[in-house]
Amino acid sequence: MKKLMLTSALAGLALTASAIAQTTITGEIRVNHKAVGSEVSSGTTTQSGRGFGTEQQINFATKGKLNVGGLDYAAGFSIENDAQQTFNQFNENTFIDITNASTGTTLSFSVDHIQRNDSDRSAANIFGFAPSEFSSGGHTSLMSATPGPGVGQSQTVAVIQDIGKFGKLSYNYAPTTTDKSATVLSTGTGNSENFTETNEKSAYEIGFVGSLGVQGLTVDYFTSKQNKLATEAVKAEGQNIGVRYNTGALTIGAARKIWNDNASATKTETTEKNYGIAYAVNNQVTIGLLHATAENNNVGPTSSSGFTPGVATQKLTAVQMGYNLGPVALTVGVARNTDLNGVNGQDSDMIMTRLIGAF
Repeated sequence: MKKLMLTSALAGLALTASAIAQTTITGEIRVNHKAVGSEVSSGTTTQSGRGFGTEQQINFATKGKLNVGGLDYAAGFSIENDAQQTFNQFNENTFIDITNASTGTTLSFSVDHIQRNDSDRSAANIFGFAPSEFSSGGHTSLMSATPGPGVGQSQTVAVIQDIGKFGKLSYNYAPTTTDKSATVLSTGTGNSENFTETNEKSAYEIGFVGSLGVQGLTVDYFTSKQNKLATEAVKAEGQNIGVRYNTGALTIGAARKIWNDNASATKTETTEKNYGIAYAVNNQVTIGLLHATAENNNVGPTSSSGFTPGVATQKLTAVQMGYNLGPVALTVGVARNTDLNGVNGQDSDMIMTRLIGAF
């Protein structure tokens, strides 16, 4: 009898949740084409290529009221497939948010969900392709979508505070920055309660996104750090600051990223600067110009003996056009990379096209 009563109670709970919840299903599909011509200092064309790529994503979300304190909740997850992805299709936009509407405070248990530093949301990238995408063909690039430890792509607990017309402030904490689920891909064994732990240290990220009360202005600032082990030379850190301003048909933006990686034997600090401008010709057509530089400065650890610092610089210039086709958006970009990965004479030309459909 007790078992029957418990089962009935759980069924009632499920029915109650369904009755008050609002569930939505949305999705997106992308079809990309990239053509790259790459050169080394001798003039020999290497690592050139062209081809199509696809990405599909389905988003499930629900929201409603908790039965305590008048709190709001939202939960959801996404199923994403990048090209022919064989695992981790559930590592985007997985979340349970609990919100106090009266104070504007949200507690979020999530992956790849809240405002964060590790997506290439450069203020200069007003639409279309980011510098890291334009420089990702052929050789290794100094430009990155993930400045620092990349807390946002890890399983985290975060607090987001709405500060009215000024914006949103967030604090995001990750016990580790890698997936510790004990799952064996070949057999499918393991579950969410089992985990494998290493000596990897925790990380955090503080962020702000808002208008500061100025119409047309968007400011974003993120700083992240990961504690280091005694065996690591440096601490992983990252900073991303950007400003964007829109006035009528014209939008301008600038961004700066600074980061270093604790996996390096010596401290290798990279500074990336982006500048962008876009003009909406009409409701369908937007054109834009993007310029970016990245400088890698091997400053070395203080304990290094006989280490010679060095500086390497990479530059990128791109022109983009976006066309609104209603349910489908088209973006075309042409870019020129100079001294890829800081290697003198290692250049590339790139053409990228993307069709995006939403449902």
